[in-house]
Amino acid sequence: MIKLTDFYHQLIHNKTKKHVAIDMTCGHGHDTLFLSKVFAKVYAFDIQADAIQNTKKRTSNQNNVTIIRDNHNHFDQYINENIDVAIYNLGYLPSGNKAIKTNSKTTLSSLAKLCGILNDDGMIVLELYPHNPQEKKAVMAYTQSLQHPYDVIQIDLHNRHNSPNLIIIKKSAN
Repeated sequence: MIKLTDFYHQLIHNKTKKHVAIDMTCGHGHDTLFLSKVFAKVYAFDIQADAIQNTKKRTSNQNNVTIIRDNHNHFDQYINENIDVAIYNLGYLPSGNKAIKTNSKTTLSSLAKLCGILNDDGMIVLELYPHNPQEKKAVMAYTQSLQHPYDVIQIDLHNRHNSPNLIIIKKSAN
């Protein structure tokens, strides 16, 4: 089976600008660790103590990671520079409390703010899971409405029932 994570990691790894990245939902820290090996500076957000603890443990040998326990919608209170990449894994923390999950209101708000600070050739990656249909529908509608200078790609495992969707937003150079 194709792993969507491997796919977007390869896309990110091949980017030329690798200064600042944000893991908007750090979860167990896998994306944060990957980003820390590729980017000069990485910020990681999550609202759950378990996620923060897992990410701190996984990235303990990386000195370029700032881990913040807060909603991803508040990233602009901590970051005042443009970014090259942001990753969202929307939904709930795997093996965590399924009642605590991302929601369309904060996700769409943070996406709009991210688009405003995304460098030319920057990329926002969203992995959307079928267990949160309202958020998935809202994100799909928002990303479909984006105009120049943004290009949006949607990828799914078409023959897999209930597979996640991958949305990649790329900002073109003006």
